[in-house]
Amino acid sequence: MLPENPRVLALIQARLGSSRLPGKSRLPLPLAATSEAHTLLGHIVGRARRATSVHQVMVATSTEAVDDELAALATRLGVGVFQGSENDVLGRFAGALTQAGPATTVVRLTADNPAIDPAFIDAAVAYHLATRADYTHTTGLPLGTNVEVLSAAALRQAQAEATQPDEREHVTPYLRRHPELFQLETLALAVEPAVAALRLTIDYPSDYALLSLLFTELGPNFSLTAPAGLPALLARYPWLAAVNEANEQR
Repeated sequence: MLPENPRVLALIQARLGSSRLPGKSRLPLPLAATSEAHTLLGHIVGRARRATSVHQVMVATSTEAVDDELAALATRLGVGVFQGSENDVLGRFAGALTQAGPATTVVRLTADNPAIDPAFIDAAVAYHLATRADYTHTTGLPLGTNVEVLSAAALRQAQAEATQPDEREHVTPYLRRHPELFQLETLALAVEPAVAALRLTIDYPSDYALLSLLFTELGPNFSLTAPAGLPALLARYPWLAAVNEANEQR
């Protein structure tokens, strides 16, 4: 059922123990107002806050000692933080949802995707609520910028029923594997082909190099669609797409 008063929680999963690019959530990206906002996590928090559909932003990290620093950073950024299992991220999300309060809808974000576009978060949430979906994901955007939205009820059900390791680690596979239990929706979005082909997630040093360049050239609030922004930059420098195109996605 459509909630009478939808309340949307943007939940950012983050940890510092990445094997390929350790500590990436605290890496600096250019052009932010404060040293905390200057971090990769700070930019993602800022973009989530600019989504008009989002009522609350929260970081879900692990209880590992290394992530205490990340929890402190989230607190300095002025958002809530929940620390749970390092590997059971689904359980971590469910714990964060309980701590957050009366959220009806969850936007799942990850701390390696700083180019997430607030306008597309809003589009995904609006579509999710209009279709009364349990789970909605977008397609057609660059890697690292598509959006997942799920109902709080579906998240709680997945937490109670999912048993496979990948279902616990990646939060949404249980929902996607059970269309007989959940209403699944897909929202197809469109950007220019050169933009859609980009890799805009940060797993490797070359990913970080590309995103740093884009933030420097286009500013911290650059969108995927503004014609004078990213599309124009790629038209002038098409080789930018080659900076990290060989990186493998896990």
